[in-house]
Amino acid sequence: WIVGEFNCSCVGISKCLAAYCKDDTPEACYTDIFPDDLAEAEVYGTLMGRKALGFLSPVNVSTITQVAKDDLGLVPQPKNPTFKGALAEIYVRSQPFGGSDKSS
Repeated sequence: WIVGEFNCSCVGISKCLAAYCKDDTPEACYTDIFPDDLAEAEVYGTLMGRKALGFLSPVNVSTITQVAKDDLGLVPQPKNPTFKGALAEIYVRSQPFGGSDKSS
């Protein structure tokens, strides 16, 4: 398993900022990203995923719990995956939108 954090602001995928929660857009989500922008962001996401495959290493994730309200934007799990991976994010319950790296 490899656990890593990718979000639009820290990895340069500015095309995804339409899904960035702020005080004036607290319900922003994946479907707010324009299709052309989403296609460009997917190119970067695919590139990062391929790079991540180069340094996979085991991580115990058995105690991680899901807090997300949905999995909107995730591609389906492959029937026969070549590798195992986990999508993990930090969510600080006491902070607006889950933390300062999630919103402005």
